[in-house]
Amino acid sequence: MSRRTIFGLIGLMLITAAAALAVLPARWLMAVVPSSWPLSIAHASGSIWSGSATIAIGPPAHRRIVPEPLRWHWSFSHGPRMELEHPWLSGPLTVAFSPSGVGISAQTLRLPAQALATLDARIAAIGPTGDLSVAWPALHIGHQPGPPGMSLLNAEWRDAGSALTPVHPLGHYTLSLKQGTNANTELTLNTHAGPLMLEGKGVLDARQNLRFQGTAQADPAAGTDIHAALQDLLDALGPRQNKLTLLHY
Repeated sequence: MSRRTIFGLIGLMLITAAAALAVLPARWLMAVVPSSWPLSIAHASGSIWSGSATIAIGPPAHRRIVPEPLRWHWSFSHGPRMELEHPWLSGPLTVAFSPSGVGISAQTLRLPAQALATLDARIAAIGPTGDLSVAWPALHIGHQPGPPGMSLLNAEWRDAGSALTPVHPLGHYTLSLKQGTNANTELTLNTHAGPLMLEGKGVLDARQNLRFQGTAQADPAAGTDIHAALQDLLDALGPRQNKLTLLHY
């Protein structure tokens, strides 16, 4: 077999492989996503290069379907990158791939506070309501973590409410994630206003193990009627100790 014939066959094989990749169905992604992830694909259409998917968020036992589909398409004009769009995002989210790592564009995600119920059974039990926003700066995820103290993500829960109490709003809360040492992520929960006071700190290690300790209590300056109306909610969040509800996750 001549060299020209061999090169021709190799070229034909490459063209065939490229054509096959271009039409790989998006539903193949359903089998790729690990079952342990806090996200799963319920339905997908199109191809893996340009398609849409209905996703569910939360741990396997508490997943909830996101109402609108997530759409994506790939571009290779300036290196491989994927652009994702969803009504909960304030604009397109770009994920760029390079030999040094993965770049993620700055973005804000706005969603109903009911999504908090996917995080833990105790949170699901209180029936959270209100508005949730999650914002992050442009990030580069490489082989080495960023410098300690670098902001990774900020979440805000505004107009917070619960099905277990008539008190509304409960408050305004923020959860910040910053780069820690040894590839750890540090979490800080703060209350900015409201009769329900939540505080806490935690660490998410490189293996995605979370250790969080905090407290919840009614504002000491609030009236006795507010304290009484918050008792069922506080009991649902965790055990009591010295008039404080302990938050352990």
